[in-house]
Amino acid sequence: MKIATHILRILLGLFLLMPLLVLFGVFPQPSAEMYTESGWQFIKALMDTGYMMPLVQVANIICGVLLLVNRTALAAVVLVPLTLNILLFHIFLDEAPISAAAIPAYVLLIGNIIFLYQNRSRYKGIFS
Repeated sequence: MKIATHILRILLGLFLLMPLLVLFGVFPQPSAEMYTESGWQFIKALMDTGYMMPLVQVANIICGVLLLVNRTALAAVVLVPLTLNILLFHIFLDEAPISAAAIPAYVLLIGNIIFLYQNRSRYKGIFS
């Protein structure tokens, strides 16, 4: 189980560094063709704020680095709102809640739950 968790941690860490690939032009910037109409309206609204998408991208990069350097307790806490928003986006604004585009969201959710569970003793101070 420890090896599987190690592999999951590294894969999710690398996955969360994807905003760097968009920044360097390896992947395209989001466009209307990538989303449903309501999904694109939501993404466009986040982009139009001027700060929300960069904030989300920086949070993803920080969590990716934290996972890669084995700081899963902190990364898991920071990832909770990001994971929930990604998952809810796919449930409510994507064509189908279970589609090829939503699979990474579910993998991220499962990984985050695993990391939260493994580090549950570190969170006792939050709930007491």
